[in-house]
Amino acid sequence: MLTMLTSSFSYSHDFFLYPSKFSATPNERIKISIHVDDVFPGKAVKWSSSRVLRFEHRFGSGLMDLSKKLAEADSSGVLVPITGTGIHLFALDWDARLIDLKPEQFSHYLASEGLDHVLRMRKERGEEKKNGKERYSRFVKTLIDAGEGNNSALRGVVGQTIELVPLDNPYASKPGGSIRVQLLFRGIPLQNALVSSTYVGATDKPDTYMQSARTNEEGIVSVKLTLGGPWLIRTVHMLPIEKDKDADWESWWASITFEVKK
Repeated sequence: MLTMLTSSFSYSHDFFLYPSKFSATPNERIKISIHVDDVFPGKAVKWSSSRVLRFEHRFGSGLMDLSKKLAEADSSGVLVPITGTGIHLFALDWDARLIDLKPEQFSHYLASEGLDHVLRMRKERGEEKKNGKERYSRFVKTLIDAGEGNNSALRGVVGQTIELVPLDNPYASKPGGSIRVQLLFRGIPLQNALVSSTYVGATDKPDTYMQSARTNEEGIVSVKLTLGGPWLIRTVHMLPIEKDKDADWESWWASITFEVKK
């Protein structure tokens, strides 16, 4: 059964890669953009090269470092060539930032993201009326389909701090099918994490997802691909920080985008 999960707190804007096309032909150039929005797919924002810690293109067993590649003149994205038939994976690590939220805002945010362990810890520590000082960073991917060919990059682990790894090929699925995705944190399967997904046109309500479920003991969750078109799968994990003057908590956000063929 599908469940709609709605956040009452607008801080939880999603950050994801969104290509100009999800299906490409060999030797075609695709623009990879960053979108930050509370409704999928949102709009492109400025590509700030100074915040890029990793930007790479994986195809087959090959890896191309794109971290020094400059954005388009209007900073709306980066043009990249698609060479070879099969699945192309792009991964981006985005530098951390700090945020300081009032207690009620922080509690709403934690509840909407399913971060129950943080809510419990704050209660046990007597910190429910304390501001939420957080350091957050982003680890995102997108998959581009270039026809029948080498798909080995699809299930490859790139080594992001938090990482969504498809175990099935969404481009081989049809509307109504499903795929499994594994969530890794520091290379280890992360269990009981809330993973949400949605598709373009599902809703115009901010921070709303059409489907959500928690990962099993192997960090795996199943996503039902109800309709064709672009999809977003996303999650966030948070842990306490000790003896840090700037933040009491650190969060790591992960997302992956792809398209289901209609």
